[in-house]
Amino acid sequence: MNCPKCYSLCDETDNFCRRCGKSLKPGTGFLYSHSGIILLAVILGPFALPAVWGSKLIGTAAKWIYTVVLLLIGVYLAVACWHAYLLATQAAQTFLGAGL
Repeated sequence: MNCPKCYSLCDETDNFCRRCGKSLKPGTGFLYSHSGIILLAVILGPFALPAVWGSKLIGTAAKWIYTVVLLLIGVYLAVACWHAYLLATQAAQTFLGAGL
């Protein structure tokens, strides 16, 4: 087995490369832990879902909870953007109507 980063030879039982320290098991790094997923959710919102379902560190129940929460955040952000758009168009119509 070769390391995906430095291509050095590794044993099948190794979890990390002995030369560069890269994780050899996909879905087990920091971004796949609870802390990492919460950090990704704050930064990326619903786009953190692939990390949630790619994680091998959290259980299925936690994955479903993260999915529901992230989808609710996504819906909230979409509705907020829609209301901001409506407010901006209403303000533009008000200013253009008042200028005539």
